[in-house]
Amino acid sequence: MRIKNTKATSLSCVALLSGTLFTPFNAWAAQANAGATTATPVHIPAQSMASALDALGQQMHMMVVYTPDAVKNLKAHALNGVFTQHDAISQLLAGSGLQPIEKPGGGLIIQKATAGGVHKKTARDEPKDAETIFSVGHRYVKAEKRNSNIVMDSIAYDPYENLGGNSSIASSLVLLPGVTGIINGDEPRYVSLRGISPDLNHTTVDGLTMASIGETGSGTRRVNLQDTPVEMTSRTNIYKSFTAEQSGDAIGGIIDMIPMSAFDHKGFYAHLDGYGIYSTYKGSVGKNGIGGYSPHFGAGEKSNISYRFGKEKQFGIVISSRYQERVTNQTGSSSGFQYLDKSGKALDTSTVDPMTNKNWNGRMTPSSYSNSDYANSVTTLGGSGKLEWRPVGTNIKASILGWTYRRSENSMGDMNVYNLKNTVQNQTDNSGTVQVNSLYVRRIQNTYARNSNGIMGRLDWNRDRHALAIRAGYTWEGYSNYQPLERMRAYPTKLYADYSGTARNGDIIRLNSLSNSALQSAKWSAYQMQQQWRSAEEGIPTVRADYTYNTDYRSRGFGLAAGFEWRELSLANNISMQEYDTGFDMTQYANFTNYVPSKWNLPYVFLDADGRKFDWSSLKQGKSKLASSIYDSKISNFRYKEEVVDGYLSLHYALKNTVFIAGVRTDDTSYSAYTPTVSNSIVSDNFSKKNGAYINPLPSFDVVHRFPWKMNIHAAYSRSIGRPTPSNIAQAENVTCGTADEDGGAACSISRGNPNLKPRKAHNFDFSIDQYFDHSRGMVSLAFFDKIIQDDIYTLRNLSMQDGVLYNTSQPMNATGSNIHGLELSVLDRSVSLWGQFFDLSMNATWMQGNMKYVNSSGQQTRINHMIYQPDVLVNGAVTWHIPAIEGGLRATATYTDKYLTSIGSYASNNQGQGAYFMMNMAFWHKVYKNVSFRYEVQNLTGTRFSNVIGNKLQYTNNTSYLGRGIYFHVVLNSF
Repeated sequence: MRIKNTKATSLSCVALLSGTLFTPFNAWAAQANAGATTATPVHIPAQSMASALDALGQQMHMMVVYTPDAVKNLKAHALNGVFTQHDAISQLLAGSGLQPIEKPGGGLIIQKATAGGVHKKTARDEPKDAETIFSVGHRYVKAEKRNSNIVMDSIAYDPYENLGGNSSIASSLVLLPGVTGIINGDEPRYVSLRGISPDLNHTTVDGLTMASIGETGSGTRRVNLQDTPVEMTSRTNIYKSFTAEQSGDAIGGIIDMIPMSAFDHKGFYAHLDGYGIYSTYKGSVGKNGIGGYSPHFGAGEKSNISYRFGKEKQFGIVISSRYQERVTNQTGSSSGFQYLDKSGKALDTSTVDPMTNKNWNGRMTPSSYSNSDYANSVTTLGGSGKLEWRPVGTNIKASILGWTYRRSENSMGDMNVYNLKNTVQNQTDNSGTVQVNSLYVRRIQNTYARNSNGIMGRLDWNRDRHALAIRAGYTWEGYSNYQPLERMRAYPTKLYADYSGTARNGDIIRLNSLSNSALQSAKWSAYQMQQQWRSAEEGIPTVRADYTYNTDYRSRGFGLAAGFEWRELSLANNISMQEYDTGFDMTQYANFTNYVPSKWNLPYVFLDADGRKFDWSSLKQGKSKLASSIYDSKISNFRYKEEVVDGYLSLHYALKNTVFIAGVRTDDTSYSAYTPTVSNSIVSDNFSKKNGAYINPLPSFDVVHRFPWKMNIHAAYSRSIGRPTPSNIAQAENVTCGTADEDGGAACSISRGNPNLKPRKAHNFDFSIDQYFDHSRGMVSLAFFDKIIQDDIYTLRNLSMQDGVLYNTSQPMNATGSNIHGLELSVLDRSVSLWGQFFDLSMNATWMQGNMKYVNSSGQQTRINHMIYQPDVLVNGAVTWHIPAIEGGLRATATYTDKYLTSIGSYASNNQGQGAYFMMNMAFWHKVYKNVSFRYEVQNLTGTRFSNVIGNKLQYTNNTSYLGRGIYFHVVLNSF
């Protein structure tokens, strides 16, 4: 199938929600849709039918969809004159045995005429409901995959299929084969491709690199796709094999978001969606002594408006907006572990991995037990705008795109941590009694904001077999947060706790009861009182030019592609700390309640203070705390600048059914890292500068053969690189506490950089077979990949208890080498007719196997049979039942992700990972009046609890978290 689509500033969501939008709504739509009857000059010489349809789509600015089989061996006569769209397509197809089917919202599907030459729209052809207007987009992505010379997958913008009010790029990509969602709460935030770290994806908008400052401004390369809504895109492509024509700094894959075009629609188009949200988990709201948090309710809106204007409809504008406020209250339970010998004494874990110690009694014994309970509200606000110009009768297209999105969170995290002694009474395989040494109670608040922005322009020119695209843009991202933290502790006397559990099968070891009420009479003292201000900014200007000659999928003979790209990354990270004297009496702040969080068995103790209103000036700051405040503020700051200059040449040679592509891309990178200067434990205001550079030639070779029976075979080899993250090189030390994503349930994390890191280098081998069926509505795809990675980078972590606080210390290291290979199976078919109903079906499964060789903290050569972020198995599925009687449908999506490694411990027993999970979402919609539909959704229908795991086989669960379910009610207006 072939589709030809001849293809600012952001607007505030508030403006789009205002009533002024709807006053001229119907008149505007009628005026815009008159474009379908506007006469346009058309000049098409006699040629093949496929080329003529492409030319018609370009000259009349409309989408044309056809299968290669339908137009095979057909010739088109010359067409010259001034025509409406209807007259032009009718005359071009006259006598060809083809017929056009017009789709709602714009676009033509060309297919062979039925008997009698008249096509009747019946239920057999396609379902009729509110989602039908997006069917052209789904056909487009299948066509793009079928015609591509690269192994790729793609997903179209379809608000009915992307479930959840968030409807982000991340939540849509997890339905594709080989994609792992890195979960934040109950939604994916980042994605791993083919078991490779998200830092090794290259993420772009229309081919230009997106800026990313990392999770807390720390400077990673993973792009937060949770904050990127699908409304600004027409589709998102994932390129899994690489040619010289693509950026060479990706090992997992390239994610390219294709902006929506006004020329995707025939005239005026609008999709407006207002919705309410009910989050089922209330958590500590109303119990924690702090007001201002909603227990359940939220709301949002999403919109797209597309409009073509001008005398010849040569101009187009697309505007999208997003506003959402959602409650994401969350609870999590964690257990730390200690290891006892067969006589009940604590084992020495400083030199020997306890799980390999022959004297270990084989039982996971709790060393600590904690619960974190977060009251949280998330607000997303932003939009995008695109202005296009396609002058009729020329070979020029131009566009300007701009966007801005802001995500802010107002969270309050309370934590109770029971630290336990290392003697156990009455221990069995799944229970025991242990003495409580201390209880730490913490309150941490975050008011962070992250903004993602971009502006870019594009100019395209084509003539005959020549094409030139020039793109330039600037993307930037910012992060800021104010975080007050208060922590107090008590040492109760003769307090014991009974525990149960084995830490296997997805649950953790839990304390069930306390022997007495000693905590209520205990004295509480301040342990940690601090304020932190954090900010970071990153900007990336990019310029690229790409020229092709005779490289279209219909081309024969010799062709070439050549181009260059320049971009520069600048990152600044700033932290300011104020730490205060502790040890003073805080007993008055101990708030004993009857609140019991989900899956927690003990009454909760809150630290009854609001850090945002607390009188911090009343606290003392002695010389020691003043010195540590200055040190901790300066040691975390860094600057990083990177310049990349790439050039490439790619040679094509196309036979009738086979294409050969050979090319090389040269990647020239230089960087400067600015790190704090430390002397005698004193950090100066000056930075030490470390310069580095590397040049890598990146060759590639691809072969594509297209069999006449609708089967394509791809084989590819390429070299690519994976750059270290800025923080991996430039950061001296960074301490974070109280984020909901701390690995393994640790209260705080310490991360250190490594200025000696080398970039990864990968040999990539790809092979795929794609079989199309059911008039190209269906596809079965099987892909094999193998990646051999030199100088892979992993994170070496160690969990340690420091004065009653569990710290997770990490540092990036170069591995000796890594390897990963796998199989991806994908099956999909749209508009499957069964008993008068229509179903869209898709399923994919991925199997992966990897290994990494590295030197552990003891200097020993070690091999682990996993890569970071690599699950063994991924399974995704989706089914949509279209119900013509109500012009609606029912959709369910399901995702299973096997457990995977997230960091390597100093010993194998300290390896950490994400536990396996299965999650299901469901939606139902129906039309209620003309272009108005209602839609109902349940996110996390299965009530999935997410977990962290630990151990040499990731066999023990040490943390679980739960947010409940999200229930959405949408009122949707479509106009076209």
